[in-house]
Amino acid sequence: MAPPTLLYCVGATKAGTTWLYRYLHDHPECAMPAVKEAHYWDTFDADKREKQLVAYRVRLREMREAKADATEAGRDWQVGNMDRRINEMKALIAALESDRADDSAYAAWLMDGRDGAKVVADITPNYATLSDDDLARMRDLSPATKFLYLIRDPLDRLWSHIRMQARRQRQPHEQYEKKSNNILYRILNRGQETHILERGDYPKIIRKLRRVIPQERLLIQFAEDLFTPEGLARVCAFLGIAPVKPEVARAANEGPEVVMLDKLRPRALGLLNAHYEWVARNVGPLPQRWQDNLARA
Repeated sequence: MAPPTLLYCVGATKAGTTWLYRYLHDHPECAMPAVKEAHYWDTFDADKREKQLVAYRVRLREMREAKADATEAGRDWQVGNMDRRINEMKALIAALESDRADDSAYAAWLMDGRDGAKVVADITPNYATLSDDDLARMRDLSPATKFLYLIRDPLDRLWSHIRMQARRQRQPHEQYEKKSNNILYRILNRGQETHILERGDYPKIIRKLRRVIPQERLLIQFAEDLFTPEGLARVCAFLGIAPVKPEVARAANEGPEVVMLDKLRPRALGLLNAHYEWVARNVGPLPQRWQDNLARA
């Protein structure tokens, strides 16, 4: 039996990657790990690795506590589910802690126990920031690797990413809406929070992916089209699986809506104008949402 396709979904941040994970997790031809974002390839640096390990150890402790609660309540089905998640998290932690002379521990974490599946996946948006050499190492882990890069309207993606940052950083005395607009102000006027812009630099990231990944193993997909039957069929055809009706019809993790200040919107669009135009020239016809914002720019 042929090995499953190993899909790397490398972003973009706030462009539907969580929705895609849930769709593939529920798909009968896929076998997804319990952890959406493995952060294996972006934690070769010792400091980054330790920071990620700390986060995973916290999650492992939470899983064990949830299992204990389920055991006490007699929810056997949940105990079994938590056992699987705990074992996968322990294996992922071991892979991150390995010496990484090769990537066998990571490959085993992804592939072991998934016999018969057509697709397994590591959906980690931060991988889009990796170097050509790192992407090539990912590419060469298996002859059946494929890469998917979801791209969302640049202004919508930027604002969603900013709001996520504001939620994570907000102190009890701070207003969510004001903090979100303050982050945008710092991006536009002080050149701060550069990582937010880096995650949505479509021209830079797509050029890099096309340099490293063979054309037949790379798909650039508009996030807005992912939720349509045609867009979903395109992704499924790329992965070699049959389309199935999604259980969740809309994107996840959007968070509460916050209004961008009118005085900041034109400058944000101006900052992103080159991205709209580059994608139109080099990827394909823009979805209507992109066209509307481009016209405003």
